[in-house]
Amino acid sequence: MGHPISLAHLTVLDTTPPELVTVAAAAGFRTIGIRLTATPSVGVPPYDILRETLLRLADTGVSVLDTEFLRFEPDRPIGVPEGFLEVSARLGAKHVLVMSAEPDEARTIERLGELCDGAAQYGLNVCLEFAIYTGVRTLAHAASLLAKAKRSNASILIDALHFSRSGGLPVHVQQVDPALFRYAQICDASADMPGPTDTPALIREARTGRLLPGEGVLPLAELIAALPAGAPLAIEAPCRATADLPALERAKRAYRALTSLAGA
Repeated sequence: MGHPISLAHLTVLDTTPPELVTVAAAAGFRTIGIRLTATPSVGVPPYDILRETLLRLADTGVSVLDTEFLRFEPDRPIGVPEGFLEVSARLGAKHVLVMSAEPDEARTIERLGELCDGAAQYGLNVCLEFAIYTGVRTLAHAASLLAKAKRSNASILIDALHFSRSGGLPVHVQQVDPALFRYAQICDASADMPGPTDTPALIREARTGRLLPGEGVLPLAELIAALPAGAPLAIEAPCRATADLPALERAKRAYRALTSLAGA
């Protein structure tokens, strides 16, 4: 069984959600991930876009794989913006993505359980993404938290870059219950890895320094082979070198690279 492919919003983050739908469809994608929340650290303005996005989804036949992103912050007890889950469901999303900056593991588990319970009311799956500079640092750490949270609609989101930078290898995927992997985010990266404690450099790489599959050194084919058959693959590959190209051209390049890798 092949892997369905999706275009993650971060690859063309300069597009609004309605524009993302149009660009993705023109590039060949049938599925997308939409960033709904405005985050000043990434420079995304808030949008009031639901109606136009729904119209374009209907017109193009593109569907929504996931919405993002939620983040548990220790100084912000409310981790889910009002309407986020409802809008995600109206868009037809299957998953919502969350990261945690909580230093307290017990608090992360508590908040994850609350989010899963809320998401379940809308038929949504919650994907916990780990990164070495967050409160959930590794695949093994994420798996242990899900075991403690005990929610059937909780899963782990493997981002190829974060997975690699946290010391992850494809063989590690095979040590985790495959039912916990509902989809994955794919990109490549250079051999010039930031130090594991250089958080600013790691964040810069994640936001603007990724590469398309085949342009770097990550063992992507092996990673995909370790994932469950048929698990969707979302390409998340913002790159400084091509940031000035039109969004459609970047999306087309992403489509070609991911389909070549996935054999779609």
